[in-house]
Amino acid sequence: MRSTLMLLGAISLQVACYNYLPLVRSHLVPSTYVALTLTEAGSEELAPYIGPDVLVVRGRFLTATERGLALSVAGVETRRGEILEWKGETVVVPGEFVRGMEERRVARSKTVLLAGASVAGFLMAYAAFGPGVSGTSPSGGGAGPSPR
Repeated sequence: MRSTLMLLGAISLQVACYNYLPLVRSHLVPSTYVALTLTEAGSEELAPYIGPDVLVVRGRFLTATERGLALSVAGVETRRGEILEWKGETVVVPGEFVRGMEERRVARSKTVLLAGASVAGFLMAYAAFGPGVSGTSPSGGGAGPSPR
């Protein structure tokens, strides 16, 4: 029982909740997960590379180049709210096309609340249904031959 609870707790912590917080360019570190909000002009200029009407580009920051910020893109969000997933393709976003930049950080309080609710749900289900079925018959014997 204890090992099951530990395993459940560890799995719950792997699925964390996140917040996006403002980020200053001087604090950018490679592999930081960022969300770049584009200007109107940036959305239009980058349309051939990232798609039409993109408002937000999300992904891992790779490096700053003379052309702009290089990202391994995980997804984009259009002005209509559609979220399109990417597979990590590298895109360079010129600095003048960035209206805002945010860093994704783990929201500890939300994650603890989620983990606590998960453990409580597991304990309630365990109390309601017990340890489960063992897979053997009560007498220990198997089923006899089928009648003909």
